[in-house]
Amino acid sequence: MDLSGKNAIVTGGGMGIGKAIALTFAKAGAHISIPDVDLDAAKQTAVEVEALGQKGIAIEADVSVEDDVDALVNETVRAFGKIDLLVNNAGITQLPVSILKLDLDVWNRVTEVDYKGVYLCCRRVGREMVEQRSGCVINISSIVGMASLPLVAYGPAKSAVIMLTKILAAEWGKYNVRVNAIAPGYTLTPLLKERIERGERDPKLLKQRTPMGVLIEPEDIAYAALFLASDGARYITGVTLPVDGGFLADGGWVAYGGYER
Repeated sequence: MDLSGKNAIVTGGGMGIGKAIALTFAKAGAHISIPDVDLDAAKQTAVEVEALGQKGIAIEADVSVEDDVDALVNETVRAFGKIDLLVNNAGITQLPVSILKLDLDVWNRVTEVDYKGVYLCCRRVGREMVEQRSGCVINISSIVGMASLPLVAYGPAKSAVIMLTKILAAEWGKYNVRVNAIAPGYTLTPLLKERIERGERDPKLLKQRTPMGVLIEPEDIAYAALFLASDGARYITGVTLPVDGGFLADGGWVAYGGYER
């Protein structure tokens, strides 16, 4: 899958899934803009992109702030000339907690980054893509946006991303702009690894709940994003692709003792 000559923005590209997507796209020939709240991490990703022979620029940006989004898009256009690909990956999560106990500040921050941030980036980059009559947007949602889990801020925000994806695909199809989403399962990002180390997540239980018995690697999400960004997916728009080892297909069989793993 070839992205030669393409220019991509990968938000939150300093680490985890975003970094894996940025490097996978660069290996396929794309130049990469890397906005992140952690500028040092973004710079490190940019160095690795450059080592692959592509242009990489690091930008300090909070995607929930409209002025930051305008600035990152303007800087990317100045550096690359145009934007062909947008991956809305930047996001934060929360610990499982009842709605009766969740601090409203946590709800506000998760919603601002995970939904408002995607909305702002789609709106701003969408103007560029609609004008040039081409482009591809990939929004990183989550299985939590498709299955009921005790994450009352994160889950609804990720569900909103899925619906936004459908709406924009319908609106922008006539401009040759595709919009899709990926719903990762439990993925071994630095954040999940930290929570496992702190005892906040049990990898054995997560694997038991997943039919394929695995935790997803960031590169697995990146390969799916590469396909959706490529000409091989040129007529695919408005879909949400789970990359979850079968998590969403399980239907709670483990709870009913339906089979052994």
